[in-house]
Amino acid sequence: MSSADGQTPRGLQPSSQVVSSRLGEGAVLVHLETNQIFELNTTGVRTWELIVEGLDLDAVIHRLGREFDVDEGRIRAEVTDLVAALVRQGLLDDRRGG
Repeated sequence: MSSADGQTPRGLQPSSQVVSSRLGEGAVLVHLETNQIFELNTTGVRTWELIVEGLDLDAVIHRLGREFDVDEGRIRAEVTDLVAALVRQGLLDDRRGG
């Protein structure tokens, strides 16, 4: 996938090999190649949704802090851990560079 200027989009993006499905307040992510299932809680689901919308990590953290009325430092630590786990599992592509 390319942007209007012909470059690959940067940032966090769901892998093309992942489908997601809501289950009550949570959700599951399924990696289609490995059939691995990853379960998300309420804040994990919201993090996933915001990444799918195209928000960068700082914007995701800021939005979650407002929506859940939680200290931004705590949200930052939890979201950073979640994103790292999703990248390791091949569920998110990290194209932020650097």
